[in-house]
Amino acid sequence: MNILVLIKQTFDTEEKIVLENDAVSEDGVEFIMNPYDEYAVEEAITLRDEHGGEVTVITVGPERAESALRTALAMGADKAVIVDDEDIETDEYSIAKILAAVIKDREYDIILGGNMAVDNGSGQVGPRLA
Repeated sequence: MNILVLIKQTFDTEEKIVLENDAVSEDGVEFIMNPYDEYAVEEAITLRDEHGGEVTVITVGPERAESALRTALAMGADKAVIVDDEDIETDEYSIAKILAAVIKDREYDIILGGNMAVDNGSGQVGPRLA
């Protein structure tokens, strides 16, 4: 069973949020894999161990999001893909379209993702990708 897992890098949930110019400041903030996405990675690994296949984690984000992918690989994922979002819109609709284009030629049996991202709580990328 080949499994794709959508992950997102978010602020550490223990971080103090600072607003500057009506936006969240990223200065000095530690980033982690979205906790809900960690659950999806864990479930994907369990499914892979039961049914065979491989787990591929994928994220759309800046270069620093590589650390979230490394966390997923350390948890047991087999492959990781990052799509650099430096020059693209990063709303949920755009991210879902980008992911659809990236995975269209991949072989997979199921796509998993967390319930929502703790940074904005939208929970829209998975349903839009479906």
